[in-house]
Amino acid sequence: MDQTPPETDPYVAQRVKNYLGIAEKVRTGEYFREARSMYDLGVHDPMAERYIYVFVTFIAFTILVISLLGVQSLYPLNTEVQLIVSTRDPYEDLPHIQSLQISKNEDPSEALLRFLTKHYVVVREEYDIQTFDRDVNGVKSQSSDAVTKEFQQFIDPRNPESPITQYQRHSRRRITILSTRRLPPDSMEVLFEATVDSKNDIKKSHWRANLSFQYSGVELDEKTGKVKPFAFVVTSYHSKRLQDVMQE
Repeated sequence: MDQTPPETDPYVAQRVKNYLGIAEKVRTGEYFREARSMYDLGVHDPMAERYIYVFVTFIAFTILVISLLGVQSLYPLNTEVQLIVSTRDPYEDLPHIQSLQISKNEDPSEALLRFLTKHYVVVREEYDIQTFDRDVNGVKSQSSDAVTKEFQQFIDPRNPESPITQYQRHSRRRITILSTRRLPPDSMEVLFEATVDSKNDIKKSHWRANLSFQYSGVELDEKTGKVKPFAFVVTSYHSKRLQDVMQE
């Protein structure tokens, strides 16, 4: 039976060739470099990909949280109304919103009317050289032409009773509303206390103010649900000193 010599067997020859090739790579160090590359490809690369996936997942989760917080900040859907507040001490005086209604069953239109009349009396009767121009403009904006003319004559420095003549820069006159009473048909009686602060002393007195007005009232727009523009104009104003308050 014929046998093919080992050196002529193609399978054996290929194995010998492979062994020789591996031996050559071991001798030159290429075998170890290829082994390291295969290890990196099989072990390190998947680990790096996992880290990338973790980082991408973290970024996506962060974006999701920020988006949810942004959407949550939109609710409730309230419209912000900016208000200008005057104060002498912005660090100590904290503005707050208070309901104009004395009770829940009170007509909002009447509550607003009471506030407007009280505010009108305060800005008309008080005196502070730093806010005098603002108060004068407030009185003019809510007074009829006749009342505005009377007020202009009253504050004229040539008038001995003018607050400018009496108080100038050395005194202030503060107003505290004591009570209000609605008088038919369109009038209001306001009792208030006037406190004059000067360098030497403090004087208090009680006064009564009677004013007539034109007031449109508060109405809601049925289509938009918003309050319609309202009008408040004082058509007559008179104040009277009742008594001085003795200091204790």
